[in-house]
Amino acid sequence: MDVTSADGPETAPVAATVRGVTAPGVATVRHRVTDAALRAGLAPDQAEQFTIAVNEAMINAIQHGGGAADVTVSAGSGLVVVSVRDHGSGIPEHVAPHLPSPQTLGGRGLWLVQQLCENVTIDTSGSGTVVTLSAVAAPGVTSDPRG
Repeated sequence: MDVTSADGPETAPVAATVRGVTAPGVATVRHRVTDAALRAGLAPDQAEQFTIAVNEAMINAIQHGGGAADVTVSAGSGLVVVSVRDHGSGIPEHVAPHLPSPQTLGGRGLWLVQQLCENVTIDTSGSGTVVTLSAVAAPGVTSDPRG
């Protein structure tokens, strides 16, 4: 994994990109996402839900998009945005984010992402897919509850 950061003025979001995330690196990125979400002011349960959605996007990118993902985490006051990019052949048209039958193994990733995160965009082409997730802190939550 390769990490690059871009810090701007204090009022601007702080962004970091982790390149080449593979299965062993998913937990490390999850921790970064949770920390960024809490720093942005998300409540702990909202940060946890957002992190689970990002986890699903990362796992999908790794499993179906070429074995690795590039993940950019950006957080500012009241907002966290994560983009997960793979370098696969894109999502086939017949694949839609729906809940498969209980008998079906797998196939729930995109559906879970959209259930757990209110703001999701999926851009796909023959050169890869980018899933962008964002969450806004609930009113009244203004600081990192960890202190």
